[in-house]
Amino acid sequence: MRISTKPLPGFGMEISGVDLSEPLEPDVMREVLGVFHVHGLIVIPNQEMTFDRYDAFTKEFGAQKPHFLDHLRHENHPAILNLSNIFEDGRPIGVYEGAAFWHTDVAYQDPPNSSTVVYGRQWPEGGCPTYFADQMTAYDDLPVKMKDTIDHLSVLHHYGNRADMNEESSTSAEKLTLDQKDRVENVYHPLVKRHPVTGRKALYGVCGSSFGIVGMPDEEAFDLLDELAAHAIKPQYVTEYDFRVGDAGAWDTFSTLHKATVLQPATGPRNSRLLWRISVTGLPPMIERERTTKH
Repeated sequence: MRISTKPLPGFGMEISGVDLSEPLEPDVMREVLGVFHVHGLIVIPNQEMTFDRYDAFTKEFGAQKPHFLDHLRHENHPAILNLSNIFEDGRPIGVYEGAAFWHTDVAYQDPPNSSTVVYGRQWPEGGCPTYFADQMTAYDDLPVKMKDTIDHLSVLHHYGNRADMNEESSTSAEKLTLDQKDRVENVYHPLVKRHPVTGRKALYGVCGSSFGIVGMPDEEAFDLLDELAAHAIKPQYVTEYDFRVGDAGAWDTFSTLHKATVLQPATGPRNSRLLWRISVTGLPPMIERERTTKH
């Protein structure tokens, strides 16, 4: 069996010819992962996955990592983070406004995310697109002089959106509990990351959680990061996708930026959004096994 693919507008691929209600054959999963790593974004529409099947599918991409925002995790699964505009007892059941800015998932931890895998559970009639930016092509298009300047730089990351640190703003990072604030740490990642599977270079984490560059004064670092961020989200690098009920998707956090659309709080099923999300780290087990066998 071979999968079918169709380019998304901008970048990324839509995959068809697979049924995620059952485990995929190894050769098919290898094809899916190949498309994923080359293009950085995949969507697989109109799937019917049980809770357990979604759980198993995400593990094909890497090791599940329970999210730092532990108060917004799914009540029956520590690795599922709800993305939602649904409120219960006056409080959101998941991330509501805290992803409406360009960012790289969990770049504020070490190890960072390698992939994010989502599944649409409820969707508003008016839609709620997610925007993605291709950081591989954005890097490729930089002048040689800029590449030489940034290729070996290390960036300081911690939780938050450097462009908007007002906790009450809809474009700031999700508000933390006092305990979570105490656990925020500084971590360091390359400004240019070479993909562990394809070897292709990409800009990494230039928006959101980047708060400095090692060995560079803050003002100079912020100017450089802002210049790269403005380049990284140019229209030619951006695509959008409106995840509907039953749509599965994954984005490679080593090579993409993304941001969500803010909705008003849900008043009923017709304008409710619920997206399951699981973060994973490391290589897909299939690739890890193959590399171990070769050595």
